Amino acid sequence: MYIILGCDEIGSALARTLSRSGEETLVIDNNEAVFAGLKEPNLRTLTADIPTLDIGSLPTKNTIAFILLQKTYADNLALANRIRKLFPDKFILSRATDEVEGAELSEHGVDRAVQTVRIITNALLNELEMAKVKRSVFRLVRVIQAATTRGLAIFLQDNPDPDAIASGFALKRIAEKYNIKSNIYYGGNIGHQQNRALVNLLKTDLIRLNTADEAMKILHEADKVALIEASIPSKNNILPIDAVPHIVIDHHLTDFSLVKGEFVEIIPKIGATSTIMTRYLRYLNIIPDPSLATALRYGIRVDTGGFTRNTTTEDLDAAAYLSPLLDTGLLNQIENPPMSAETMDIIGRTIRSREIRGSYLISFAEFINDRDALPQAAELMLQMEGVSTVLVFGIDKDKVQLSARSVDSRINLAFLLQKAFGFMNAGGHANMAAGSIDLGIFGDVNDKKSLSRITFDAVRKKFFSAAGIDLEKREIPDDLELMVGNSSKD
Repeated sequence: MYIILGCDEIGSALARTLSRSGEETLVIDNNEAVFAGLKEPNLRTLTADIPTLDIGSLPTKNTIAFILLQKTYADNLALANRIRKLFPDKFILSRATDEVEGAELSEHGVDRAVQTVRIITNALLNELEMAKVKRSVFRLVRVIQAATTRGLAIFLQDNPDPDAIASGFALKRIAEKYNIKSNIYYGGNIGHQQNRALVNLLKTDLIRLNTADEAMKILHEADKVALIEASIPSKNNILPIDAVPHIVIDHHLTDFSLVKGEFVEIIPKIGATSTIMTRYLRYLNIIPDPSLATALRYGIRVDTGGFTRNTTTEDLDAAAYLSPLLDTGLLNQIENPPMSAETMDIIGRTIRSREIRGSYLISFAEFINDRDALPQAAELMLQMEGVSTVLVFGIDKDKVQLSARSVDSRINLAFLLQKAFGFMNAGGHANMAAGSIDLGIFGDVNDKKSLSRITFDAVRKKFFSAAGIDLEKREIPDDLELMVGNSSKD
């Protein structure tokens, strides 16, 4: 049973809600007229002068909580003192005007003091947040609807992860609602076995591009261009540097002065771009099919590290919305694909070649074809005792690919990699980041042993220097700056 002492609008609404949910509720007030509308099952009323009421005479054997809704703070405080003396084991909930009242009520035995002003303010802020979503959705749809002739080209980040893949599919679904044709493009590879499984099981084609010239051709052929999970052309995406996408949707922190587009939505506080896309779908009343719901839910989970990093209430709300809609069988297939022999080999090489300096670990995987094995290796290395920050890197064709992880709250990995290798070559979050460095003239070196040594020395020097770790003095050729220093475009 719940006992409510004081019956204003809040008390009446609470009593109805409790009784309709099957809870026995007793409402007490000194004005019988306030009970006129309270005709609910499981609900009883009592007219009494609460300040002089014999609390001990109430049916309290099965009472779960007392709810104090007197008109004044002083009355609630006096009532709390009386109840606590008689029933030290009962839960007491009281209304308070501000933090000062709430603190004093807590000191006098109230288990929970609810500040009505704060509740109303939070409710209003939530509604205003919906106003932002409405504005964003209206502007996004307006851009999409303009692509009536040649359609929408959706570009993902290079080597797209589950968050990027799912977000691209979600934007394609929105375009379909308005009968706009669209295609999804990406640069790099989809090498991670879980990412490949995601694409295969979704049964939707992603078109791989190899050069910026190919991307430029598509720019000229499409009415509108979207960039997803990236924000600056050529920075972790295959768009040419002078391209201006019409739509940019991302959640990574960036230099906003370099971001251009008709519609730009970048929300670094949110843990996944899939969360942003889920908000759009919900506002547009587009219920994602099981495949899309599974992809979005998986994208959120992966980018938030299983809801353990960069996770906000928006991410949790989106995940809760998607959970009943997803295909659990599909999710199991995505999460448990077989690991390729090359991935195992790369992880093995990173284990053997690791170098530890204090709490920092760096490891060179040498020549690789599966770039997505690097983050898997980095996650594994981070589990080593005494290690809090990891950088794993390898040579993939004409680029050095970087993947970093950290559990050190003092470090912002995205800033650290950008400091070491240049703003245009790296980015990400405080505890997970990645980068890609053009080998430049060294990409033509035929002697792989020399290229491997030069690459290792250059990356090692740059990373530890940016981290403030002193290395023994080593003679490194000045032209190494061409690979790491001059390839930076910031």
